[in-house]
Parts: sequence; C-alpha cells; structure tokens
Amino acid sequence: MIVVADASPLIFLAKIRQLDLIHALLGRDIRLPQAVRRELFAGPIDPVERDHLDEFLADCRIETVRRPRCFASAMSAADNAALTLALRCNADHLLCDERVTRSMAEIEGIRPLGTLGLLLRAVDKRLIPGAEARRLIDLLVSTHNFRIGVEVYQAVLARLPSEK
Repeated sequence: MIVVADASPLIFLAKIRQLDLIHALLGRDIRLPQAVRRELFAGPIDPVERDHLDEFLADCRIETVRRPRCFASAMSAADNAALTLALRCNADHLLCDERVTRSMAEIEGIRPLGTLGLLLRAVDKRLIPGAEARRLIDLLVSTHNFRIGVEVYQAVLARLPSEK
C-alpha cells in the first residue's frame, strides 16, 4: 500500500505520540514531498515532537515534486505537492486533515484519511482502546488546536465503542 502524507496528520499524531499508528495500520511505504517536510519544521516545535517526527521520517521516502499541480487556491503549496505526489505514484491514501485537500483528493480518486480516521482505525484494529482514542481526540481539540466541527466530533465519538 502506498500512502502519501501531508503535514497536519503527522504534526497532530506527533503531538499525541501516536505516529507509530501510521506504519501499524498502513504499512511502511509512506511518502511525502519535500515541501511537506519543510512545513513540518517551519515553526517552533517541541523537542520531543521533533525527535518523534525525525524518527518517523527516517522510515519515509521524502520526494521532490517538480511542477506540482494547483488544485485549489485555498490549498497550500505543500498540500498541492502532496496531492500531486499521490496522483503520480498512484497512492492508496492521502493522509490529510484539511477539508479542501480531502475534497480535491476524492475528486481525483485518491482516498483521504485524516488524524481522526487513523485513530478510529486503530480502535477497530484494537491497537488502542476506545476510551484512549476519546482521550486523545479531546486532547487534540483542547490542547493542540485541532479544529473540528461539532457534527464531525459527535460523529467520531459515536463510532467509538461505549465504555462499560
């Protein structure tokens, strides 16, 4: 399985120390454009998060995307490069959280998968318990500025197994 990653899921999974879920759920063929790598380290970053990202990226293919397509003006250069790479390598998934990028991926025939989708899959595969996924989602929203609509939040929580 080929997976291309955008920055947002990597950043948020690093913040909650769950980057290993990507390899556990999606395999080892994870690729990302150089533009995404630059975006990961563009601003101030917690040293532990940096180490977590560096360790994860050591197992990824970082690729230069020449002449990326411009899919939508609302998408960043890194988003456009990630979707371009996903199309060029016929990726199975594009890891992304942004609504516009997800919509464009679907239009182009690439299945988007975001931070919340990965956490739900991890619960389905029994890699983490539902209560832990709920705690991590709440941590993302309350502490790490993960923006999500109320409807999406409620739908995700409804998919988690109820606590006994």
